[in-house]
Amino acid sequence: MTTEELLRAIGDIDDDLVSEAEVWNESSPEIFRKRRKKKVWKGCLIGLAAMLAVVVFLPNLSMSVAYAWEKLPVLSSIVKVVVWRDYYRQEGRYEADVQAPQLTLEEGEETDEKTREQLQQSVETINASVEELTDRIIAEFESGLENDKNLEGADSISVGHEILTDDEHYFSMKVWVSEAMGSGWEQDYFYTIDRRTGNILKLADLFEDDTYVGTISEEIKRQMRQEMEEDENATYWLDDPETEYWNFEQIAADQSFYISSAGELIICFNEGDVAPMYMGCVSFDMPPEVWKDNG
Repeated sequence: MTTEELLRAIGDIDDDLVSEAEVWNESSPEIFRKRRKKKVWKGCLIGLAAMLAVVVFLPNLSMSVAYAWEKLPVLSSIVKVVVWRDYYRQEGRYEADVQAPQLTLEEGEETDEKTREQLQQSVETINASVEELTDRIIAEFESGLENDKNLEGADSISVGHEILTDDEHYFSMKVWVSEAMGSGWEQDYFYTIDRRTGNILKLADLFEDDTYVGTISEEIKRQMRQEMEEDENATYWLDDPETEYWNFEQIAADQSFYISSAGELIICFNEGDVAPMYMGCVSFDMPPEVWKDNG
């Protein structure tokens, strides 16, 4: 069937319904039932025709449409997250709630073998890192509990995770650890996979040379100064002769970061890294002139 024949068929259905409407009246329930039945069939046929037009005919209408059709993204191997360890213990004022994530891969026909092998290796590396982290936290918690036979102290610790980005380019996950012992604190751990290569990304991997260290550091300082000018409650260790030892100079070689779902580079610091503990974990969004994904 050609496109013209398809449209003519739809037109014929409309003509039949119009003719039927001319002889229909409310006192004829039989005709009313037939009209309703035909109306339903008409909707189904139009829907089917429209679907056929999109699937069969549209890609053949022009070279540009056909090219765009071929370029529609197909899901590759998907990094999935499951809870690998669910540890809970509560005694006296001691409480631990640890829900550790584990990554797995779903099948994806569009991922080449080399990339999939690298993805698998990256997943295993991240899983080992999270396992080591949670093993240490649980061991420290149980050791503290064991040393406090009379349960005179208190400790409350929790571990969880958050998927920050999961698209065709990047997978970013944050594993957070928080502890409440009087004031409390939080530590965040970030993991980012480039799904196009399967590699776990380090910040240096996003740049051609090490000039990014100075560029990002100066941008962070600019944002710190601006925030302190606009908010009297904001405090960073910067340009302060009284805390010279703590003053932020530049990002670390293993600096924490992630790439947001909007494709933005976010630089992250844990509590106490660049500011007093009351500021919590802080982060800085890098503008496009500092970094923009061109992949």
